[in-house]
Amino acid sequence: MNLRQAQREAVRQALIREGMRLLARQGFAATTVDQIASAAGVAKGTFYNYFATKEDLALAALPPRLEALRRELEAAGAMPLRAALHHLLSRLVEWTQQVHPDVIWLWCIENLRRGADEPASRLLHRLVTDLCARGQAWGELQDSRPPEELALDIEGIALARLAAWYHSGAPPGLLPHLLAAVDTYLAGAGLREEPAGRAGGSLPAAGPGPVPAPPPPDPNRQGPQPSSEGSEGTQAKGKESGGP
Repeated sequence: MNLRQAQREAVRQALIREGMRLLARQGFAATTVDQIASAAGVAKGTFYNYFATKEDLALAALPPRLEALRRELEAAGAMPLRAALHHLLSRLVEWTQQVHPDVIWLWCIENLRRGADEPASRLLHRLVTDLCARGQAWGELQDSRPPEELALDIEGIALARLAAWYHSGAPPGLLPHLLAAVDTYLAGAGLREEPAGRAGGSLPAAGPGPVPAPPPPDPNRQGPQPSSEGSEGTQAKGKESGGP
């Protein structure tokens, strides 16, 4: 990196740092681009050389955290899948405590809207996919589905819990609910299918089965019983009443 590039990166980091500080304290509605630029010591026009909107600035704060988290997990070595996911989610929840809830909601929306085109979402998906692939290799997860799909499941659970937390007023206690939801998923994804013929009950497959035959008439039952006259009796009555 040459001097000019280093200067540009220093300005970019100053904008992110001061912007996130103001957003955490004031929220999105009360924070302006003028305030962010002034706090970073640059002109308002300079802000737009780096970010199109203050939302873009907020989203730019998460990828470095995910990169640092990836290095943490790599340094931890052979960590079981559940422990690794708990570590990852704990770090994400720490981040929610350092920023305004509006930033979390923004990331949830952009994750759903842009998917892999959103840098933080792409990094998170790669990280969780790698953990799921390792879990399959170690026999912690079923291998009947690709690790990418399992990662999407886990990310979807995390997004749903974050959205519920935001719409509930961002109360304390997010982490236990998030970990419990992921643990419930892992309990199911980690189960192996029972071998054919193994003793043990199981639910029948969904879908219509053969229709059972009706029970024979009860001769002791009071009331009208089926008649052998069938349709002939009905036709005769119809003729008597002038029907066709």
